[in-house]
Amino acid sequence: MILDLEANRRVIDRLRAIGIILVICFHVVFGVATLLEEDALHQYIDSLPSLFNIAWQAMGSELVFLFSGFLLSYLLLRDLKNHGRIDIGDFYVRRLSRILPLYLVAIALYWLVRGFGITELDDLVLNLLFVSKLSGAITIIPIGWSLEVLVQAYLLLPFVVLLFLRSGHAIKLTLAAITISLAARHMALYLDPPSYHQKVYEFLFGTEAPETQTDLYYLLGYRATPFLLGFLLAYLVIHKEQLLRLVFDRRWMSWVLILASLVLIIISGFLPVHDQHSALYEVTNDQFWLWFWTLQRFVFALGICVITLCAWYGKVHLPAPVAWISRRNFGKSISRNIYSMYLFHPVFLIPAAVIGFRTYSAKEVGHIYTVEVVVVIALAVFFSAWFAQVLTRYVEAPAQRQIRKRVRRVRWRVLT
Repeated sequence: MILDLEANRRVIDRLRAIGIILVICFHVVFGVATLLEEDALHQYIDSLPSLFNIAWQAMGSELVFLFSGFLLSYLLLRDLKNHGRIDIGDFYVRRLSRILPLYLVAIALYWLVRGFGITELDDLVLNLLFVSKLSGAITIIPIGWSLEVLVQAYLLLPFVVLLFLRSGHAIKLTLAAITISLAARHMALYLDPPSYHQKVYEFLFGTEAPETQTDLYYLLGYRATPFLLGFLLAYLVIHKEQLLRLVFDRRWMSWVLILASLVLIIISGFLPVHDQHSALYEVTNDQFWLWFWTLQRFVFALGICVITLCAWYGKVHLPAPVAWISRRNFGKSISRNIYSMYLFHPVFLIPAAVIGFRTYSAKEVGHIYTVEVVVVIALAVFFSAWFAQVLTRYVEAPAQRQIRKRVRRVRWRVLT
């Protein structure tokens, strides 16, 4: 018996929703910082509570990548287990029919808004092929790099699943692939010391990120670990469920694993790396930062994986208020419209900021209060979620149906 995905979907929906909300938080918090003069920027950093530390570190994409890898690996592994084969063509059609309609709308919108012309046609082609970052071209959609990473991962995933499963050593190969990806990150940093000597807070004051750090952030080879962890999570719940139930059978074990995962999440996502006055910089050296930038995203995603398994298999009774919230459908709508929100939320950052800070001029933004930042984030999430529902209903869903219907018709004609 394998995990009933639909019955346990709430956990994934909530975590994916948190992922896209963290993406919006990062763009709001970091975007506000770019508007401020040095003195106001220091005040802004000092005024935000420690809970906001994760908003400075762009960890939301890790959640999106992790659960995209899990969901698609789960479907592929389930088909392979139940039918002995994977229909790779159908897999590609389903994935691309979900992404392409909205992606093309976003490309058209940002092309017009950003004033690109005929001289950027080469960049347009590379964007349409999902390789703009690999080619050093302009990325037309502000967060288009993440969709490129997702599509590249989707194209490789069926072959990874087949290779790992048919080898008979799926877990060992997954761990080896994770090790190789982390080793590549470590080596890239090690060979370019300025890439880990430079502190995060320097970016806030206009210092340009080293090329190595840029590559580590944007390229799939360096960002593969959440997808691999997603595959490993899917493999465990399908092929090793008895082992998981044995591990989580005792309540004390669930608590130990929850506490351990929270420690991993805190040390990877909540250190005050953006604050130059933090004691963190007094007690760390260059070797710490070399390993921090090597392992940070992997450790964060690993902690989320353990939390997910605890939610599915753990014997922990939640406090009554938390249990009540967990029974709500929080996250379902956001999770199901995640691509729309990802692509179009930058459009709503400016109106959200105008309302939250009560001014149209960036020069008039002075002393900033935490409540104002929270209002801007909440409005950006609300506007993005509303617009995403409209797009899903009138663009994505109809286009999906038409693309899949036409492709099925063509495939049927070819096969017959």
